[in-house]
Amino acid sequence: MLKKTIPILLLITMSACEVYRQDDYAEQYVIESFLTAGETLPEVKLSRTIPLNQTYVFEEVAISDADIVIRLTAADGSASDVYTYTESSRRGIYTPDDQDARVISGRMYTLEITGLDRPGDRITSSAIVPLQFEIVSLNVDETVYQSDVQFEFNLTRSFFPGRQNVFIASSIALDPDSFPLTPFWADRDGEPNEYIQVSSGLINEGNYTVNEDNTIDLKYPWIGIAYYGPNRLDIYAVDDNIFDYYRSLQTQQGGGNISPGQIENVIWNVEGGIGLFGARAGVSADVFVKQQD
Repeated sequence: MLKKTIPILLLITMSACEVYRQDDYAEQYVIESFLTAGETLPEVKLSRTIPLNQTYVFEEVAISDADIVIRLTAADGSASDVYTYTESSRRGIYTPDDQDARVISGRMYTLEITGLDRPGDRITSSAIVPLQFEIVSLNVDETVYQSDVQFEFNLTRSFFPGRQNVFIASSIALDPDSFPLTPFWADRDGEPNEYIQVSSGLINEGNYTVNEDNTIDLKYPWIGIAYYGPNRLDIYAVDDNIFDYYRSLQTQQGGGNISPGQIENVIWNVEGGIGLFGARAGVSADVFVKQQD
């Protein structure tokens, strides 16, 4: 399955909102930023693609001196607030000048980047933040891995305009030095520290239960837990940008062992570049995953 961040996948050479084959390679701008309801405005990472036969190192392809703003859209479509960004001490990573502004659920934000390589170059992407939801209850706070008792969340409903709620389950191992990997992740080729934070992929209505009181019951998938021991489980309702990215990637993976460089038709809802300007609303709970006897 998929890790929560996407740096290596940004080697893929796609056009914004379109798809084409890798032999049509042309250097493109790459963005990465995630709005999370209730949290402060996110950093924005800006870089460029490289040919697939080269090693991706963000610091070597990061772009400096760009002009970045994020606009909060009002109900009438106008920009109600404009947030400017400044490059941090880390090359290619930009942070908001307003460190106190928080992301509002249910609202649209638009990212705009100018001041790039050529005067006419401009990157834009818009994201609607899903409605914030809450944990009503969690059935247990510890259980045996792959036992009959899964972690099951009872949640209030989120909302995203025009479609059902879609979630991604993500876990962070809180003490990976003291506990081993779970079997699925232990069998993979990567280094153990690559799996401290992992996700399950998309969870749609077919994978959770809607109750009469308008809450939902969602069982946390075992595949979304990489380490035994203490873990922080996150459930995120995601916007169309994250949804399109994950579903296009999962469709091509098809459960096989395909490397990111072989995946061609990822959907980027970005104009003037590729990458992800996504939005999500989430909840979290700390649990303990016990090993089987």
